Amino acid sequence: MQPRTKPLRVTRGGVFASLAVFAVAALCVRLGFWQLDRRALKQAANDVLHARQVDTPLTIRGLLGDTTGLRFRRAVAAGSWDGERTIVLPGRAYRGVPGAHVLTPLVLEDGSAILVNRGWAPAADAASVDPALFIVGGSVTAEGMIDGFPGADASLAPRAGTVAPQVEFRRVWYAIDETRLREQFPYRLADATLRLTPATTDTGFPVRLEPPVLDAGPHLGYAIQWFSFAAIAIIGWSVMVARNRSGRNP
Repeated sequence: MQPRTKPLRVTRGGVFASLAVFAVAALCVRLGFWQLDRRALKQAANDVLHARQVDTPLTIRGLLGDTTGLRFRRAVAAGSWDGERTIVLPGRAYRGVPGAHVLTPLVLEDGSAILVNRGWAPAADAASVDPALFIVGGSVTAEGMIDGFPGADASLAPRAGTVAPQVEFRRVWYAIDETRLREQFPYRLADATLRLTPATTDTGFPVRLEPPVLDAGPHLGYAIQWFSFAAIAIIGWSVMVARNRSGRNP
């Protein structure tokens, strides 16, 4: 004899509980689609950056004008190193090893300069790199990609076409103030930096930095999680209703 199925009894508590389940499920679905939208935006941004990386290298001969849209664009600059004014950006790990980035000004033909990120150097305290790395000079043609100016998002800086009175030179910059950073150089600095890209002939330190990884991030995985939460909520609700109708619950 098959168990008798009870008629579905609608109660105020049951209605509120059902509405809460559907509200949670709807929210989870919305968050899932939000993650998919973020993934699409990330992919579109990656496409733009990839196009810049494969575009014809930009030749830098002096101060850059509008740097909008130039980040991660390949570029070439010819000039002379000013190793005495090398600066260090501490707290940059490489493959789990503490160290710092080493930036040296490259003086261009018009007398201005661009800071060149020569790469990463090891440091036990993540700041004190080998002073021998500051000894660099002579003419060079540097190849890399354009990156942002250190501290550009943290302070209001003078225009790149101006030179403020020089102050005592500070080599290690834990907290970067773009205005003060510019003030310690006797020439105009470009509104961007040039990050050297790896070459097969590189040996020793600084280790040149790899190009940025252009992946879509974890958004797809997050979306699947949210959709799974929504499915769990609906399935759980359906099981509870079925159990109630079968008479297994009082």
